[in-house]
Amino acid sequence: MYHADSGGEKVYVVTYKEIVFLFIIFVSMLVFLYPKDMLKQQIQAETSNYNLSMLYLKNLLLHSPNDESLMLILAEQSLRNGERERSLELLTYLHNSKNPKFRKKALLLSYELYKLNYNDSTDIKYRKKIRKLLAGIFNTIYKDKLYKREDNDRWYNEAIFNQNMEAIYYHLKIKIVDNPKDIKLLENAYYLSFRLKDEKNKIHYLKELMHYDKKRYDHWLSAYYYTLLNDKEYKKSELLLKGQALRTLFWHEKLAEFYIMRKEFKKSFSEYEELFNQETNYKKKKNYFFKALTALQSGGFLQESAVFGHKYENYYIKDKEVRKFLLKLYIATGKLDYGARLSRKILMNMRH
Repeated sequence: MYHADSGGEKVYVVTYKEIVFLFIIFVSMLVFLYPKDMLKQQIQAETSNYNLSMLYLKNLLLHSPNDESLMLILAEQSLRNGERERSLELLTYLHNSKNPKFRKKALLLSYELYKLNYNDSTDIKYRKKIRKLLAGIFNTIYKDKLYKREDNDRWYNEAIFNQNMEAIYYHLKIKIVDNPKDIKLLENAYYLSFRLKDEKNKIHYLKELMHYDKKRYDHWLSAYYYTLLNDKEYKKSELLLKGQALRTLFWHEKLAEFYIMRKEFKKSFSEYEELFNQETNYKKKKNYFFKALTALQSGGFLQESAVFGHKYENYYIKDKEVRKFLLKLYIATGKLDYGARLSRKILMNMRH
């Protein structure tokens, strides 16, 4: 301390070292005279002067060097004050704390700190290294569920950032609880349930999509149908197809294909015959005609296929492709009389 003259009066000036010395003495007195827990609460509540809080904390730690609660407060204050290295040093130490609350807080703050470093850097190698560290910390945070339910949206986004499919799916399911009619969320949940082999929820989300996404009803119904097939739920698959076959041509064709797959060739033939009779477009009708014949032949019902072909040969008498097919069919099945009559019809048709 020294004095200076000011108009004949002595003005005492305190040096910086003296201020620091006095502050240390003051803090030491606080430590001995003031309950420590109350000091911690006041320091944590301080938001306007981080530097002052830091000085308090450092001096408190001098008297209680193993106090992890003080370390945690200092780590958080250091992070808020921009002293990330100091904060990280303390947080890394606290990762191994035997106190679960301190360990949890330290991991959450570490994630926040590393994410700040990642966002602030433009160095590709450094960002790659930090991203790996973030993924590891995030996985621990997710596995141990170290977050609050109300923070679900934040950790859903962090799960996406870390490309953790299991965590994305977990947080997505919580989001759906809050937004049960959100088609985009339901769609994402379905694809993830498929990827993660969550069979029960896969069916659930498909049914929800069929219920809410009316514009793509048949798309989701198809996915549901193929899921049933994949699970070998053939009875349910058949019932679904029979119901839908009455609604659209698409599903009627699927029913005929289903019977082919199940080697129920007579049933497949019946469906294709029905499709053939209903169709008015020549090209499509011809396609059903061939498929009906193929179904019978695949099942070994060769005589029935010849009889069916013969029934409609007059309709296709001018169609070279069908005539050629039927002649081969008649010869293969021993229906030579059918072949002879068809040959005469072809000749007569050519003369006219």
